[in-house]
Order: sequence, then C-alpha cells, then structure tokens
Amino acid sequence: MTDILQIINDLTANLWARYGNPLASYKKNQNDIHMTYYVGRLMEEQGHKYVMRWSELGEHAGGVYYSEKALHDAFLAGQLLAKADNDKMRAAIISEIREELHAAVDNMEL
Repeated sequence: MTDILQIINDLTANLWARYGNPLASYKKNQNDIHMTYYVGRLMEEQGHKYVMRWSELGEHAGGVYYSEKALHDAFLAGQLLAKADNDKMRAAIISEIREELHAAVDNMEL
C-alpha cells in the first residue's frame, strides 16, 4: 500500500512542479458562474451526488460538495473541452493560413 501512496505523492509533486497553480493568475469574468452551473449539470448527468452545506439559520452556505470521483470527472471534462477547442482553433488557423497562401499565389506575377 505504501508504494501506491508514494506513486500518488510523486505524481502530485510532479504535476505541481510542472503546472503550479494556474488559477493564481486567472482573471475571473462574467462567464465563470455559467460554467459552475454547467459543471453541476455535468455531475448530475454522470450520476454524482453532492452534499449541500447549510448555515445555522437554515440558509444555503455557499456551495455543494462532490466526491473525489466527481472532481476527477469534472477535470477530465475540462481537458476534453479544451482539447476540442484547441482542435477547432488549430483548424481555423490552418484554414486562414491556406487562404492567405492561395491569395498570395493568385496575386503573383508570372
């Protein structure tokens, strides 16, 4: 069992050394709240349950809490969305470069 815990600790240290805290320099914007609801919907669709925290007055106290498995699923979904966005961006850039090359070739003097 110690070997598995050591592997997890090494992986965590490795990832932290490589990426650090990407949220530290992130500037929040108006779309953030919408992503929170999106992730909530994603967790519901995946069948994840949550715990809601309540204050002494019986009011909602700032959020719901999911399991580690749900957190992993949300992280994985974020990676897949980013990959899809990157693929679309790459295709758009390639298309734009092709159009510029075609325009340059069409305008060349022979």
